[in-house]
Amino acid sequence: MKRLIIAVLLLSGVTLKAQHDISVDVLGFAFSKYGLGYDYAINSNNSVGINFNFSSKNMFDDGKSNFAPYALKDGEYKYSEMNIIPEYKAYFTPEKGTDGIYMGIYGKIRTSKASENTFTDTKLTATITNPNRYAQTDVSTTGFALGVMAGYKWKSSGALFLEVTGGIGKFLVNSVKYSNTLAEDDPNFEEDDYIPYIGNSLPIDLRIAVKVGVRIGGGSNE
Repeated sequence: MKRLIIAVLLLSGVTLKAQHDISVDVLGFAFSKYGLGYDYAINSNNSVGINFNFSSKNMFDDGKSNFAPYALKDGEYKYSEMNIIPEYKAYFTPEKGTDGIYMGIYGKIRTSKASENTFTDTKLTATITNPNRYAQTDVSTTGFALGVMAGYKWKSSGALFLEVTGGIGKFLVNSVKYSNTLAEDDPNFEEDDYIPYIGNSLPIDLRIAVKVGVRIGGGSNE
């Protein structure tokens, strides 16, 4: 029991001495995207981390499928998106732990769901209450991307820091699933509205973030 207590205390001491950067993406707020990031300093020149962000707005919608008869009749649909982004950063000008100019690589796992999208089902019989033969479907997507990034982290004399990041990557995997497979038969139902394609042809991932955060441990007051 004594050995276990000593081991826990030693581990706690190491953890407190390590550098942990926790941040929020303030730029994402303008696009209804809410992100939380974490970086662990391997040393002053290298860190690994992970980011999570959530959104209730589809940035890739072309605006066409938002209107009847290709979406909900009121022009709205329920949307949710989650991104998990592991990353590695190499710092070139560190002064206060991991700070200054950096470059790195990242991965992105993207999932989304758009619920109750309305489309025209030609197999339905038109009625007085449904003359346009509306039907509904949920659209779920899964994607995986790899990319490169660069940025700058400015560390204050206290625990706060400001970070600007930009990156570009490519989606290697993109899959789309319909709860109602008949939606695939509607030529006007835009599948590209739900996957991150630029110009409906390039599976490019673009990253821009402005983060504000706090550093725990690692000489946060240096």
